[in-house]
Amino acid sequence: MTGEQSMLEWECPADGLHPLLRPALEAAAAAYRRAAGGTLRVTSGRRTLRRQAELMAGMSDAQLRALYARNGTPDYVAALTAARAANGALDAETAYAILRNRREGYISAHLSGAAADLATDGVADLPLLKKLLDANGFDTLDERDAGLPCLHCRLRAAPTAIVRE
Repeated sequence: MTGEQSMLEWECPADGLHPLLRPALEAAAAAYRRAAGGTLRVTSGRRTLRRQAELMAGMSDAQLRALYARNGTPDYVAALTAARAANGALDAETAYAILRNRREGYISAHLSGAAADLATDGVADLPLLKKLLDANGFDTLDERDAGLPCLHCRLRAAPTAIVRE
């Protein structure tokens, strides 16, 4: 933001984001700061499929189902949980192979730069933040229900792509 301090603290690279995402997120963060104070922390932006696999390998089966199987269980979630059951653990390379070879395509808006995660700790008024994000073009998912301390923010105007790298 030119001439003023950013209302966002980036704990991850802001590279590869859809060109509309960062300005929309900055606008929501500025409105939040005016209303409630504080700086919002971005904990995750665009991800590669390999990074997505690393994150998913570290999740429990319950987290995988909560985040990626809300509308039925995709083949890659079933394969990830089966691999963990068969091996007693799920490593990033196995997860990456499963994601690369999946039959069903879409995983996360992060893969196409259409999403960012905001830390929820330190947010004084989460309902207000969700309202402001919605007003600035975001759909949100409170991932605390899955044990992750963040709010997933997907920019509605950004197309999502199937990434199989």
